[in-house]
Amino acid sequence: MAALILAGGRGRRMGREKATTPLGDRTLLEHTAERARAVFAEVLVSGPLSLQRFGYPVVPDPAAGVGPLAGILAGLRAAAAPWVFVLPCDSPFVPEAFLRGMAAAIGDTDAVVPRVGEFWEPLHALYARACAEPVASLIAAGERQIIRLYDRVRVKVVGPELLSRWDPEGLAFFNINTAADLECAQARLRPGRI
Repeated sequence: MAALILAGGRGRRMGREKATTPLGDRTLLEHTAERARAVFAEVLVSGPLSLQRFGYPVVPDPAAGVGPLAGILAGLRAAAAPWVFVLPCDSPFVPEAFLRGMAAAIGDTDAVVPRVGEFWEPLHALYARACAEPVASLIAAGERQIIRLYDRVRVKVVGPELLSRWDPEGLAFFNINTAADLECAQARLRPGRI
């Protein structure tokens, strides 16, 4: 299994590139990648080649302006592993127990995706290499929503019961979109908070 950190977004609401935004003494990308590296031997970054300076292999999107689907496709094609755990670069506190629990949930399926109520979490999910061609066909058809993939592949849904066991503090889906979110994250870095 590999981890793929999506770091190609422009960070419009943040007013800057998220991947290189400082959080404490490291960037958001470094925090998230370190969490992933604790569980997965292979960690890839989907984004601009300038991010190679952080020491992880960078896979550029095959199509510009397509959004996360293009990054997922790039990661599925580049990874040596048959499964890819997709994470956004702005999830610096994703728990190791969540990553391990999700990884253990794979079976006879093509994707393992968290869902809380009506809301999918497609950027904190596992995708098998078998998803590559369906993703490519969605992109070719002009589709940008990841959840459209779920009509084309076998999906295992992970619900609140397991999520609360693996992530009792609810940090897996905490991501940083605004300056206020960044300030909240900075507060969590204070001694004794994580």
